[in-house]
Amino acid sequence: MPQTLHGATYTILAEPHLSTELSRHANPQTLGTTHVISIQPCPTPSERTQDRFVVTDWALADGTWKFQGVFDGHAGHETVDHVVATVPTAVHDALVQALAAGPLAASDVSELLRKVIADVDAQIGQEMLDLFPGGAEALVRLRDEDIAVLINDNGVNSAKVLRCMRGSTVLVALISPALDVWVASLGDCQAVLGSKQVSGMWDTQVLSANHNAADADEVARIRSEHPSEDECVLKDRVLGAIAITRAVGDFLFKLPAIYTHRVFLNSDPGFRFSSRVVEFLPRNLTPPYLSAQSDVQHVNIPSLGAADVFLLLASDGLVDLSGDTYGMDHREPAVGSKKWVEVLSRTERAGAGNAALYLLRHAMGWEPGPVSALLTAESEERQMDDTTILFTSLV
Repeated sequence: MPQTLHGATYTILAEPHLSTELSRHANPQTLGTTHVISIQPCPTPSERTQDRFVVTDWALADGTWKFQGVFDGHAGHETVDHVVATVPTAVHDALVQALAAGPLAASDVSELLRKVIADVDAQIGQEMLDLFPGGAEALVRLRDEDIAVLINDNGVNSAKVLRCMRGSTVLVALISPALDVWVASLGDCQAVLGSKQVSGMWDTQVLSANHNAADADEVARIRSEHPSEDECVLKDRVLGAIAITRAVGDFLFKLPAIYTHRVFLNSDPGFRFSSRVVEFLPRNLTPPYLSAQSDVQHVNIPSLGAADVFLLLASDGLVDLSGDTYGMDHREPAVGSKKWVEVLSRTERAGAGNAALYLLRHAMGWEPGPVSALLTAESEERQMDDTTILFTSLV
């Protein structure tokens, strides 16, 4: 019998059809030792997933390094496509150069990751700024018609502008031959380490930061940088407009408002909802409001003395799903992440095939009703956030 979810009709699927449909949408893969899923069931072309991921191994001077990344795009695909194409290569090249100079300290690798991510963001902004020699003062004197002709060339210039207008989070894990793990996070994706102690108990360690405006530390940082602006954070959003506090791209929150007024609002294609951009622009007084400085954490796996260790990387869609199923909150990632480790540590997971798919179904509610609702909702709008999960067994 047809059911409804948020006003959309859906059909409850029976097994084995339900598992088949979930697998079709999530496209489970095993890449080396990493289990991967990425899902957005909404069939509307404009709602296709903006998540991207990378899983690769690099044969370097001291052995095989593993690189993994989850990149959650927003407002469009241009920035996340650029990030997934440039960040892995830039990390690889910087690492090769650093290793050629001698052994690396843990802090060296951490700084390398921070610099690469920040440099990718800076280059995105600079390439757009270079289209307007003379800066904001010269921009004032240009006609809208001239700006539009320059930036809407359906080519190189248009791409440079669109990369500034869209945004992407970054979550990167770098694993050395000695099983040192570095996780760099920019935005609100999640990295979790699960480790089974000799006692049989599982420990949970969150290796990512929580860069959103629901996080008290991030709000305090932004307010300290803009002390006279009460609305620099409004309703758990930066300038009342965006939930994340750090990202690549999103230069309407990093540049003076004139660039949004004169350049971004003259772009074709433009923003999905230009009226919302116009509404928050008066609050853009002393940019930047968003940061491209990532947090990096390091852990040496052998030093844990654990019998079993896995690394989980996930876009924040998994947090949203877990909020419905487990009551997980973006404000408390450590609390909710324990549930993921609990689910993945269960003995039946070993026989479930793809561990990422197992966790996804559990977060979706497991039973036919809630899972079917998300997979079969007859709606042109998405019923769940883009969700990507990478699961890697390290020990």
